[in-house]
Amino acid sequence: MAWALVPSGILIYVALYSVVPMLPGLERLFGTAPGSTHLGISLPFLVLVLLSPVVPRIRLPVGTVIGGGLFGVGLFGVLAGVAPSLEIWTLCRTLQGVFAAAVPGLSLALLPRLYPRKHAQMAGFWVAGNVLGGGLGRGLGGLLAEGVGERLAIVLLALPVAVIALFVLRERNHLALPAPRYTLSAWPLYALGFALLFVNFFVANLLPYRLEALGLSQGQIGGIFFAYLAGIPGSALAGVWVKRLGAVRAFRLAFGVVALGLLVQLPDQPFWILLGFVLMMAGIFTAQAIAGGVSGQGGSGVSGTYVAAFYLGGTVAGLVYPPFIGQSALWSQGAALGVSLLAALLAGRALR
Repeated sequence: MAWALVPSGILIYVALYSVVPMLPGLERLFGTAPGSTHLGISLPFLVLVLLSPVVPRIRLPVGTVIGGGLFGVGLFGVLAGVAPSLEIWTLCRTLQGVFAAAVPGLSLALLPRLYPRKHAQMAGFWVAGNVLGGGLGRGLGGLLAEGVGERLAIVLLALPVAVIALFVLRERNHLALPAPRYTLSAWPLYALGFALLFVNFFVANLLPYRLEALGLSQGQIGGIFFAYLAGIPGSALAGVWVKRLGAVRAFRLAFGVVALGLLVQLPDQPFWILLGFVLMMAGIFTAQAIAGGVSGQGGSGVSGTYVAAFYLGGTVAGLVYPPFIGQSALWSQGAALGVSLLAALLAGRALR
């Protein structure tokens, strides 16, 4: 089972995030208004919010739950690619979120059990895999959509998740986790999770519209989303930073980089937007690895609730970004910067 955690974390995020650079193209394909695909971004993460705390209560082997979740993400990704209307596409995306809820929280809770002496480092590697998946999904999504069309691009990027699911479901080592324990006393940690994905999605969802207005093609926009890969070094080394600086200082340093990246993106020039986006992603995923590692130490109940709060941030971002389309970057970057500063202040209570 251990061998599958990082590859699963890569492929699930390839499938979930591949549609981001396609949003304007999908709206043209379905003949709907700009911003009308936002439910296909927000609803999958809303059901992740609702189901992530519940998943640890499923009394089946962990491999069966994770494997079933991966298979569902792949299956409904393929069905989303052939959906005849915006409504069916949105439904398939939502069902992807239902099955995706089986993966992140349980994976984080497994890490201390599988790697008791280096769980912080392995949490960093797991998040680095998420970063790689998110970057490849967004980047390949844009490039493939321009080359073969949005429908086939979505199908091609969802199929690998179903394939790895078959290997996970055949796993003979039936791991089990202790019964989950839930606590609201960890609310500052949950707030950090909320802030992390809110800032990430809020800025990333607006980016295709901003770049298209500057004259970039769908393929070029997809290429810019490879900036997500900038989060790999920091997240992979998060365990090292925690050892040297402590979790709180390492987290605040990471969010200082996020704030700098948001400010650099203010000019309406592709070079500065790309540079700032790279800095923002490097900081966000380093911070995510730190907070995710701490959540895993609290068991499956805490990690499941953390994942729920994390995706709640993405859900809220998906709901609130449409009014910012076409507006000055000062408004959107200012909102993201405010959330970032609040997260840095809460780190002292959340990561003790």
